[in-house]
Amino acid sequence: MEQDFQSHPSGVAPVCNVTIPVFNRPRATRETILALRRTSQEIPFDITVVDNGSDPALVESLLALRERGVIDHLFLLPRNMGVACAANVGWEMVPAPVYMKLDNDTAMRRTRWLPVLLALWRHGRPQSNLGGAFNLDMLRRHPGAVNTPEGVLGVCPDNLPGQAVLIPKAVSDELGFWNEEYGVYGGEDGDYGLRMTCAGFPQYYYHGPDYFENLPEEDAQATYAARGIDKRRLHRELVVTDNLLPGKLFLNKILYASGVRSLKPMRRYEILDVADDCRVTVAERKEYRELRRDMAPHLAAVNRRFREHIMSFRPDPAAAQALRASLARHGQDGGATR
Repeated sequence: MEQDFQSHPSGVAPVCNVTIPVFNRPRATRETILALRRTSQEIPFDITVVDNGSDPALVESLLALRERGVIDHLFLLPRNMGVACAANVGWEMVPAPVYMKLDNDTAMRRTRWLPVLLALWRHGRPQSNLGGAFNLDMLRRHPGAVNTPEGVLGVCPDNLPGQAVLIPKAVSDELGFWNEEYGVYGGEDGDYGLRMTCAGFPQYYYHGPDYFENLPEEDAQATYAARGIDKRRLHRELVVTDNLLPGKLFLNKILYASGVRSLKPMRRYEILDVADDCRVTVAERKEYRELRRDMAPHLAAVNRRFREHIMSFRPDPAAAQALRASLARHGQDGGATR
């Protein structure tokens, strides 16, 4: 029941800033916020909501939840600035020893989620992050998983799912915030994982289903389609685009891994003002525009070489021989009469 909410005592600094980037999904958004507020505050946390240009009815609902004290901090962006930008606004505006990004379709069902997760995390290295594995196989799949009194602490070799990921200040001091250059539906989770790997910082799993429930998607596909957002295509093109150029995520992997690019990317947007009605004025940084301008000709050269490399690819001799034998049985090898 909504009257059962508890919050940490006034004046007590939060140990964790839980930032929820929001873009529509009104029913799931409301349940995500209410479920989180119902959980234990024995270790204090703040609920920070950053709206990414949702429809007016949801914005009004968020303002009402803030007025009632259900939301601790609310920031309203003027339009959909992308998940990374919204998540970074909350991260920047509410400093805390631990930051958590929580998707707006992820409802916490474990009352003492924060004390148990922090206790589990202490079995790993301090400069690390922690995210929810989808299932037990994912949790135990990679070497190094540790059985602890709080559960299994698994090892993630690439990047954590971003739906309920925790990052300590000790890591953000080194690697900064989410990379904001991926657009409205981006690869910020994968990008952060690349930077963690290149920095030599471990990434750990907890068993997500023990803590949260994934809520139904509602009208998300219709909402994205109405705004011309094809999530499947955008996700695919993070790796290789339709015209065989490296996607932004794959290109950044090349730059990070080769030591060419800093593991602490420049922020694309800066906050100019936050009004009394929670509306945020943001602008693209002049320094970011200059950086992209200076990089453009060099990135174009990398793109050309990448495409040439793909187009000149040939199978190795062993693979070519095996393919030729299979094709020959059907009269389709390279020596067949055309």
